[in-house]
Amino acid sequence: MATVTCDICGGIFSQRYLPSHKRLAHSKRGYSASAPMIEKEAIQEIASLYGNLSNKGRRRVVRLLAAKDKDLEKGQKIQ
Repeated sequence: MATVTCDICGGIFSQRYLPSHKRLAHSKRGYSASAPMIEKEAIQEIASLYGNLSNKGRRRVVRLLAAKDKDLEKGQKIQ
């Protein structure tokens, strides 16, 4: 069975299970894959969540985002 990546959380799932995962794991957020948030709304949501974190949590998020950005830059160079 083929594995695919969830476009919302980045998790790896079987192709058959992915629709169920999205419905069960991501339906409570107030948006769905059929009605994606616009970038401005996504940025506001991220900023709001970031504001609720502890200092340690904020440092961890910054590290994770920097690593994700580095991975994206590598991916663009390869293409």
